[in-house]
Amino acid sequence: MHIQLHNLIGQQIIHNSKLYILIEIIDNGPLLVFQCQTEKEIQQDQHGNANRKSFPTFTIHCLNESRTDLHPVLKEMIHETEQIHLLNKLTK
Repeated sequence: MHIQLHNLIGQQIIHNSKLYILIEIIDNGPLLVFQCQTEKEIQQDQHGNANRKSFPTFTIHCLNESRTDLHPVLKEMIHETEQIHLLNKLTK
């Protein structure tokens, strides 16, 4: 659906002093899913027990909280002219 967003998969960012890579776009939102590449965390199973170490992920919405602009992390990833085009598509 959002070809412009899907083309960003694989792009790296620094967030909270850690390296993250964009691993997935969830079209219903749309949402960006990032995975940490520098530090593993203990992952819990469905019962809350320590299961294994894995790279943590975080998900953000493409728009800011008031839905008037792109999320700051996304703005860092794309050129200003692309930002305007994408914002217009997402806020229609």
